[in-house]
Amino acid sequence: MEQRELLRGQSAPRTSLPGPATTEVYRSFFIAGIVCVLTAGCTLGAIAMLGIALKGSYIADVWTPYVLAHANSQLYGWVGFFVIGFGLQQHAPRIDRLRAFHVLARWSLVLMAIGIALRFAAEPLVKSEPAVWMPAGVLSCILQFVAVVLFVTNTQVTRHRTGAPLGWEGRFVLASLGWMLVVAAAEPFFFALAHQPDPTKGIMFVAEYFGPYRDAQFLGFVALMIFGVSLTKMRELFGARPAYKDLAITSLVVWNLGLIGRMIGWVSYFQNGMIADADRLYRTGGMLLAAAGLLFVLALRIFEPVTEVQASTKFVRAAFAWLLAVGALLILEPLHLRLTGQPFSHPYTGGIRHALTVGFISQMILGVGMRFVHRFHGLPEKAHGLVWAAFLLVNLGNAVRVALEIATDYSSAAFLPMGVTGFIELTGLGLWAWVVAKPLLSRRRDDRQSALVYQETVA
Repeated sequence: MEQRELLRGQSAPRTSLPGPATTEVYRSFFIAGIVCVLTAGCTLGAIAMLGIALKGSYIADVWTPYVLAHANSQLYGWVGFFVIGFGLQQHAPRIDRLRAFHVLARWSLVLMAIGIALRFAAEPLVKSEPAVWMPAGVLSCILQFVAVVLFVTNTQVTRHRTGAPLGWEGRFVLASLGWMLVVAAAEPFFFALAHQPDPTKGIMFVAEYFGPYRDAQFLGFVALMIFGVSLTKMRELFGARPAYKDLAITSLVVWNLGLIGRMIGWVSYFQNGMIADADRLYRTGGMLLAAAGLLFVLALRIFEPVTEVQASTKFVRAAFAWLLAVGALLILEPLHLRLTGQPFSHPYTGGIRHALTVGFISQMILGVGMRFVHRFHGLPEKAHGLVWAAFLLVNLGNAVRVALEIATDYSSAAFLPMGVTGFIELTGLGLWAWVVAKPLLSRRRDDRQSALVYQETVA
């Protein structure tokens, strides 16, 4: 009886000694993340890309607000909800702080959801009614920041501690949380400065600073979180071999140096009018990121044989293959610019970012999320047709999108077919959501398997 009460999130009896509590807090966050990606996330992005493709130009003012709303929803909704849900599930609370744990978790969920919804409305409306939607947009960013702070606080204040020192893998997670707090704190200022009364100033601000800001979000916060989770969970979830510590730590240092160099290098390059040789730091940062990505994949050993080959394994391996592809694109960027005679290419940068966000980041969520949900509920993964269809559609849509987006630098004929790629990816995500929905929405599970997973988690 006591175990069931704890699973429902109720406080332990006062006579219980402080210890780890059992919880299923991840469920609400995973559901929220899926709802987000199937609505304001991937669906909105697919519609916006179709609109851009039909117009045959990336400079489409009517779609810009929806692209920005889509990016915010993907970062804080699709990725953010999964990171928070998975993080809270892995940082089990003490029994005597279980109530506080659930209160903080609930507020993180509610504030983040409200923030995403407000931002979704504010982006397209702030231009026509700035007196109303500028404060609303800034408020949405503040709510998201508070949600992030509550999440980080929750993992520190209510967490059950075993007394064991933090493993070296935790350095990746700590670095990610640092980037997460920085980008969330900067969000209100970026929203306000991107929507200045003088449209020209807003456009110039976006051109100068949004590239580095997106890098901080996806290469800083998200990628480093994935690296940290991979190091701690690939062996447990898939039976991967122990990672090479020295290679991994080296990759962490090189990755952050490359990221900072690329961010500073872009601002310097932009402010110098994108003249020849002013991009050296920017390009060097990209090279370092590519090298760090390769080092991490070698350190993780995910392409070596594993003891538990699951239906979800292919998503994880494909994700890291896409990470290597991102590195290759970063290395080849100067060659593309020479071939097209441009100092900078919006399509090429967009291709890199899409390969990262869909190919690497989203596919890691698909693989780890599917494995975690099935394992937590004691259910076997079935490699049936829907799983394969989801895998093939996501990767096909992403590959064609990246290729055609880059190809628009060479021919405008690539625009129209590019417009359907978002819907291919969306179909794949929908099939994956259908597969995960049954165990995720069901309260029935193998209690013994749940207890085993929980014990491994707190250990």
